[in-house]
Amino acid sequence: MRSIAVFTKNMDDLDLGVSELKDKLRDFKLAKNSFGLIFAHSETDFEELGTRLQKEFDFPIIGASAMSLFSGEEGYAKEGISFHVFTADDCSFAVGMTEEYTEDNYKTEIKRTYNSLKKDLGGWRPKLVLTYGVKNSKIPGDEVVDVLDSVGGGIPIFGGFCSDNFEFNECCVMLNSKVHRAGLVMVLFGGNIRPVLKGEFSVDTVADFVEVVTESDKNVVYKLGNKTMVEALLAAGFDLEGENLLMQFVGSPFLVTYTAPDGDEIQVVRHLDCIDFEKEAGVFLGSVPKGASIQLAMFSRKDVARSVARAIQSAIVDVANEHKYEYTSAIITSCVSRLMSFSNDIVDETRGYTSVVPPSIKFSGMYSYGEFCPKVSPASGKMHNCFHNMTFTFVVF
Repeated sequence: MRSIAVFTKNMDDLDLGVSELKDKLRDFKLAKNSFGLIFAHSETDFEELGTRLQKEFDFPIIGASAMSLFSGEEGYAKEGISFHVFTADDCSFAVGMTEEYTEDNYKTEIKRTYNSLKKDLGGWRPKLVLTYGVKNSKIPGDEVVDVLDSVGGGIPIFGGFCSDNFEFNECCVMLNSKVHRAGLVMVLFGGNIRPVLKGEFSVDTVADFVEVVTESDKNVVYKLGNKTMVEALLAAGFDLEGENLLMQFVGSPFLVTYTAPDGDEIQVVRHLDCIDFEKEAGVFLGSVPKGASIQLAMFSRKDVARSVARAIQSAIVDVANEHKYEYTSAIITSCVSRLMSFSNDIVDETRGYTSVVPPSIKFSGMYSYGEFCPKVSPASGKMHNCFHNMTFTFVVF
């Protein structure tokens, strides 16, 4: 498989922007099977962009809105359009999009779309799911990952929820000229592909806030020990009167340690989204199961750079061990909270990957409202598909 990642700043003038992208792709030779991946600032006219790209390129193109982008050409890009084209003779790509779904039908839609795409792989066995979606506040990210994990039989899942400028109503996904503000776009990879996936966070836990979840339902935590969630937070000195707790807790997420159904211990970071004062419960952006240990964590700029370097260097080591496979492509999904911690000075994160990704590996990516990436249990070495907050995720293939 080969790829090329190009970029244009011309998101407001799509005549000029698409012309620039086409010119940069002029000498790139397509193989038997190809698809394109768009990350574009959320203020882009995605329907018009998809229509124009479809007229210029004879392969399926998916896209996702983003607060900010990663680009092999630009490093970090606050605005613009990234276009990453993948092509191969020995791989197959099945590309599709769910219908717009709700909390009542999302499981059916995800399963239907996956099974339909599996039939389109030309007999290849799926080896990777790449997917981006619009976050529904009533559907925890873990639920989306769990449905895909179940229907895919545990194959790696990579992607995340698209983002906007914290408007939460401008997020969208795109398949060619069709745009949805709910649902997922999805690509199944089959054939000669050996994906290496890494997810890293780096936080320091606060010793005086360590609790066990004694009552919860998916992403809603009612009790920590014998205290309600609100009582526990107030006892720890938190001010819960603010209008936007999500923003307040960007630098103070929670480290959640839980036991998977197979007995493996898993650690993820969870952001607090809001407080249900009537029920004295905390609503998180991801699931927090009963019995989990929950610790307050602190987050810093240094931690961001450190986790980026660790994820990519670990992936490159794994890549180097695969002597018989040539890695050419990478995709990054990083949490918007990491971007916010820099107050728009993102040089440390971009330096973390531009300095270590080999020039032969072309990459693109986005800042997300939640990341999909497997996590390997340190005890068993087994891979578990997980939903993440505040995590840098990276796939190379």
